[in-house]
Amino acid sequence: MTSPLTPRPSCYDHPRYYEIAFSFRDLSHEVDVIQQTIESFAGREVSSLLQLGCGPCQHMAELSRRGLRFEGLDINPAMLDYSRDKAASAGIAATFHLQSMVDFRLTQPVDYVFIALGDLYVQSTDELKSLLRCVAAALRQGGLFLLDWCVQFEPARMFKAEGDRWEMAQGDVRLSAHVVMQPFDHPHQLFREQLDIDVVDGQTQLSLSSHSVKRAVYPQELLELVSGMGLFEFVGWWNDWNLDQPLGATTDAIYRPITLLRRV
Repeated sequence: MTSPLTPRPSCYDHPRYYEIAFSFRDLSHEVDVIQQTIESFAGREVSSLLQLGCGPCQHMAELSRRGLRFEGLDINPAMLDYSRDKAASAGIAATFHLQSMVDFRLTQPVDYVFIALGDLYVQSTDELKSLLRCVAAALRQGGLFLLDWCVQFEPARMFKAEGDRWEMAQGDVRLSAHVVMQPFDHPHQLFREQLDIDVVDGQTQLSLSSHSVKRAVYPQELLELVSGMGLFEFVGWWNDWNLDQPLGATTDAIYRPITLLRRV
């Protein structure tokens, strides 16, 4: 194991373990929901999709099987190399971009953009606006922008002191993960996100750790921002990747909420 005095390697520089840590999701169901949003809300035919903060591109294979051309964008070269290899091994003709989600440009627009599992890496209102402008420029008119767990509907639950712990296993790999999100600059709505992953891979043991600073985004301010910028129209938000569960006053517990915008 890594000595307490030695900086832990980054979780993001070990894509395979990162992918296993977050493999608890039902990716086939999530792609079903993406297809439902296309059928119900897209203002155009959708054939191409871009994931921001794509990491190990866990939706890529299923999206490609459904006939959608996949593009991934990330600032971490190790993640993109891993995803390129995965695409090549599966015979998927995907495109990858080494760029920041707050300031990116595509040579050709796409029909759908999404961010998965809260990977909205902005640290200020200006960066959030820049991201929305970049997404608008990357999206054809009538295209959709889906945000998974990027809007803080229940900050008290999200910012609980103990965080969340879980364990995953795949083949000879056993790992335990712990994520804690802690507010530290309330006027600027900033919080620290600390992810620790302890790995046992056969005879190999690793302790990985990553630290990020993010800006919390709350529901009504997002609506106000979207309305004021005039680039998108608000379509809706739903609980737990379920279009039969629109969020409203009667929603008890909120988990994995998705928010959908449409390019005007």
